Amino acid sequence: MKNATHVSFTAVSLCALIVAGFVALAGTEAWAKEAPKEGAKAEKGAKGEKGEKGAHPRRTEAMNRDRHLAGKMNKDYGDLSGHYNELQQQDAAIRAQTRADMKKNGGHLTKAEQKQINGEESTLHNEINADKGPPPKTQFEQEHPRRAEVLHRDNRIGGTLNADAGKLGGNYGSLKQQQQSIRQQEQTDAATNGGHITKTEQQQLNTEENQLNQEIKTDRKQ
Repeated sequence: MKNATHVSFTAVSLCALIVAGFVALAGTEAWAKEAPKEGAKAEKGAKGEKGEKGAHPRRTEAMNRDRHLAGKMNKDYGDLSGHYNELQQQDAAIRAQTRADMKKNGGHLTKAEQKQINGEESTLHNEINADKGPPPKTQFEQEHPRRAEVLHRDNRIGGTLNADAGKLGGNYGSLKQQQQSIRQQEQTDAATNGGHITKTEQQQLNTEENQLNQEIKTDRKQ
């Protein structure tokens, strides 16, 4: 009975880790698509108007800082002491406030509003830097260190892909498929070995992750 309970708990922990990874990565993918869209509008407006930064210099600055924060969180996903979702919610709140202020002022931000938003963005930036580092080890990580290491790297790759969406020479879709294939292989290996992966399987998965990381870097330069 004790063994059955232990296996059940491990299975639940594994499911929670996998589901959390997919949910978080889905959020980063949607966020990566939205942020550049807002920034592109601001940049377009800036180029078409007179003045150093166009008709909406305060709005442009706030949006550019927001895009930088979103990209930073996506790239550091998995290395934020488990606070990624909380930090992303804070960023979404700042973005919502910026939009509300712009709507109220006919597309502009006042100096006071810009100062307030900049202060919130600076606070969030400091929190991201302070949270850098791996989260405390869970029971799953203690019992399956090889799997945890592979899945941790996989999450980081997913965050990098989503942060760089649109900057990968049109190869985002194929790179994403490779990442999902590695994750699927990890799950297959674990199922074959009663929930564990061997050292050889870990090395093979790490090699595939290294190759994918290199492809991402190469495509980013194109």
